[in-house]
Amino acid sequence: MTWEKAFRYGLNRWFRFAKLQVTGCAVDPERIAPSSTHPVFVRCDATLASYFLLALLTFSYGIIGPLMPSLRAGLGLTFAQGSWHSVALAFGMSAVGAVGDRLALRFGRRRILVAALLGLMAGLVLICGALHLAMSLGGAFLIGCFGALVMVTAPTILAERHGDQVGIAFGEANVIAYLGIFIVPGIVSLADMTIGERWSFLPIVLCFLVFWIVFRTTRFGEPAPRVHGTVLAPLGLAYWCFWILLMLSVSGEICLLVWSASYFENQTRLTREAALFYSMIFPAGMIVGRIVGALLLRRVSAAVITMPALALAMSGFVLFMLTASVPVIMSGLFLTGLGMANLYPAGITLAVNAVKGAPDNAMAKISLASGLAMISAPLLVGDAADRFGIGVAFWIIPLYLAIAALVSAIGLHAIRRG
Repeated sequence: MTWEKAFRYGLNRWFRFAKLQVTGCAVDPERIAPSSTHPVFVRCDATLASYFLLALLTFSYGIIGPLMPSLRAGLGLTFAQGSWHSVALAFGMSAVGAVGDRLALRFGRRRILVAALLGLMAGLVLICGALHLAMSLGGAFLIGCFGALVMVTAPTILAERHGDQVGIAFGEANVIAYLGIFIVPGIVSLADMTIGERWSFLPIVLCFLVFWIVFRTTRFGEPAPRVHGTVLAPLGLAYWCFWILLMLSVSGEICLLVWSASYFENQTRLTREAALFYSMIFPAGMIVGRIVGALLLRRVSAAVITMPALALAMSGFVLFMLTASVPVIMSGLFLTGLGMANLYPAGITLAVNAVKGAPDNAMAKISLASGLAMISAPLLVGDAADRFGIGVAFWIIPLYLAIAALVSAIGLHAIRRG
């Protein structure tokens, strides 16, 4: 057994140990209730590769938030200028995400993924080593452009390979992916104490190289060619409701990832190092929530999870905002992460299952939703923070959650009506 095969075998054994070797069916596209049948969920090489592609993506865009305090200090940036990095990331993601399915059809998934890995590494080097605002913005833009290729390709592979069980696949993928968000602040903090923050990209680039060595022979399949003149069917009301849910959940999530460290530094008078450490509580809550969500998808559908998750996120955020005690703030932020954790996997499952076929088209539009969220949300919060203070600006986030609850209710009602 080669070490690559041993690595893949170890991954599957880890899933079994974590009780994620599930036997339930996710969301039946014909109805909201879970299926009464229980086929075994099987992970192939392409499944594991897709999981870790998404983890590498979160490693890449997740570095912006932890780097933000040092970028603002080193380059003399305002809050609004700091938020331009998320805007640059989102512009790249939106521009490429809108045509990502066509690029995969034109060049093939393997070439697309190779380009994505190289582009993400280049973006990381630029943003970590930035000597000028243009360099850091250019790095964020590259991460957005090439990250969009991963966002379009990896979930589409999962949807094709797992069919009705795609909710389970998305749940597991998001557990693995969020490890990147959780680990990155620690990488940046450790680099700051040792070799310097400018070298924070080195451990992440090493992960990229390990991924390619292990999965270089994996067959990712190819998108089905379109017949010339074929018109794609409308995606429908339910799909667009869940699309808005995804956009708003990403808006809240990216705001907390980008600005949590700055919030702690400014509102609690913690040192920058302590603020960076405490900001890890939100991704920690996200990881725990996604593990729990992946287990719940064995028993219930994504539709059952969505509204309670929104309620938990709202409750935690109110607790987070209405106290000056650091332990209580951390508890509220953890609960917020616990609730927001399953909005993306549940939303993407409901959106894909609301569309009969055409997963590439559906995923391309979902990538656009993430891009729009990253363009508007951090910029809006950053501008409000410059005008009114970051404590006031953070109240924009529960507004996102309230609107998300409304459109989710409309989408679920549309599915029930058939």
